[in-house]
Amino acid sequence: MEAAKTYRQARLKKHLTYDFWKYLLIIALCWFVWDLLYTTTAYRSPQNKRIDVMIMSATASDEVVGAFLKPIWEEATPDMELVEGLSLLPGGPDDYYSNMNLTVKLYAGEGDIYLLPHDVFKNLALGSAFVSLDQYIADGRINIEGLNVDKCRLTIVDEEKGTATTALYGIPTDSLYGFMDGMQFDNRNAVMCIAVNNGNDENVVTFFNALLQAGRGEKPEWLEEAEAAS
Repeated sequence: MEAAKTYRQARLKKHLTYDFWKYLLIIALCWFVWDLLYTTTAYRSPQNKRIDVMIMSATASDEVVGAFLKPIWEEATPDMELVEGLSLLPGGPDDYYSNMNLTVKLYAGEGDIYLLPHDVFKNLALGSAFVSLDQYIADGRINIEGLNVDKCRLTIVDEEKGTATTALYGIPTDSLYGFMDGMQFDNRNAVMCIAVNNGNDENVVTFFNALLQAGRGEKPEWLEEAEAAS
């Protein structure tokens, strides 16, 4: 009886020694299938009930940005099921992957409001990626009082139609100092803009303006000191 027990233990030990990887593979496969099912079946707010704010920044975190956006969401667009801040790592002009990832998100309608470095914004705006803001400024839905927006007024040339359209496609955030502490986002030389494929113009424009006004504030002391020292 004792010999049989010892034999079984030895077989089990040998089995686990040589076949342990199979159990790990099964566990990993089960986890993958569960995650896939959860991802594909989990509820996702429809496009007209959510606003995604995409920020290209090396310092802003999704948690901090989300905390900054929440009270703006609750006051300006309370009917939205979700307003989410998502950070995108900056890549630079020669970073093919980063630029391609950003372009795909834009044209797939994965973001509504973007905060981007000016050079990135300009390249994409000239490709008709962003909404003209002129109509919303004219009807009072976006308030740019006191802001210098000239560098975001661009001329888009359509060679096929032989037309050239000049419009304001973004708002410079250089003087929106509230973003620096509120979102831990160094917004100097950055631009706020609305993706042309947002699919939720009415609410996105309302939230865009509320976010713009929330960014107004006094220049931080640390910035004044840094500028004085330079």
